[in-house]
Amino acid sequence: MGFIEKVKRLMKDKDLTQKELAIKTNITEASMSKYLSGERTPRIDVIVNIAKALETTTDYLLGNDLLGTDAYIDSYEVLARSKDTLSDEDKKKLIRFLLED
Repeated sequence: MGFIEKVKRLMKDKDLTQKELAIKTNITEASMSKYLSGERTPRIDVIVNIAKALETTTDYLLGNDLLGTDAYIDSYEVLARSKDTLSDEDKKKLIRFLLED
């Protein structure tokens, strides 16, 4: 998954529109549109602002983070699909594990 797909996936997960992301990153909606269509490549300072707005890392967005948000999302999706088959004890263990620092 490339930069554009990652940004779009995170936008969807956070229920952000292109306009809202543009506002959060202090760029125009037109510029954001060009970045998300692949028409333009964002400067590094814009990538940093996008990462902050999407609560992720630049490494993840640029493909340098092997255990980034994708791993979290994939794990979440597996757990969500398995929720009906987990025992109450397994659910409690999972909750304790997720709440650990």
